[in-house]
Amino acid sequence: MKVRLTIPILITLILTLVFGVVSVLAAEEDGEPTTFFISAYHYVKGDEIGLTREAPVRISVIKDGQLIAFLSLKYRQRAEAFLPGGVYEFVFNDAETGATLFTCGPYQIDNGDHIRMQAHEQGPGRVPKCYVRSR
Repeated sequence: MKVRLTIPILITLILTLVFGVVSVLAAEEDGEPTTFFISAYHYVKGDEIGLTREAPVRISVIKDGQLIAFLSLKYRQRAEAFLPGGVYEFVFNDAETGATLFTCGPYQIDNGDHIRMQAHEQGPGRVPKCYVRSR
């Protein structure tokens, strides 16, 4: 039964991404920026938030209230992407248990922006903080 529910969800996510890419390509021909660039850095030491030192996380990327992607990172890893502008929230979950560790956002990010997002812990037992800077 889980397989039957998973296939429609996957099809919906794939169609959403495909239509988003087609819209972006069509709008770029008009000369207006249709995406922003983001560099995401994971600097949360896992042993300070109850995980292993590598702190493997699965990040839910939420745009305008809808899940658009998952991103897996370990301590000191970086990811880069071009995404369409909107209101973004990033939910960090333990990669093994799925438990929510912390959330970054929401942030309004406009097309044409160049964003650097970093997640850092503030010491043992404290909730990690997110820093978002536009360059």
